[in-house]
Amino acid sequence: MDDIFQGISTPHRSILLASNQQLQDRAYYRRLWQAIRGVNLSRRVWRDTLADMLRDYRGDILYAPGVPYQIPLVDHVFGDDEDMRWMGYYLKADKSGDNPLMHSRQFERLRLLDLYARIHQLIAF
Repeated sequence: MDDIFQGISTPHRSILLASNQQLQDRAYYRRLWQAIRGVNLSRRVWRDTLADMLRDYRGDILYAPGVPYQIPLVDHVFGDDEDMRWMGYYLKADKSGDNPLMHSRQFERLRLLDLYARIHQLIAF
């Protein structure tokens, strides 16, 4: 059975989290929004997708000064929003279709989306 996994390795990577200041920056927010919007998932699937990501990621997740990130429970971050309505609002575009309709200050939610984008290398940071 161990032979099946011979030669397969998952690289150990360290991921630096976005700061609140980065998440507030309009240009950064827009790039993140575009990357997440490009992921072909319905709003309701995101809760499980983020929980799976946090469970399965094998690298280090750090704040910029090198402080380890205390991985939250996705259910705590999104609270009572079982249908992920916040995600639906987050993904909406304005009339131009090129910019987000809203700008959220739910930093922990945004940070999880940013982490998803970083792990899956959706955009260059």
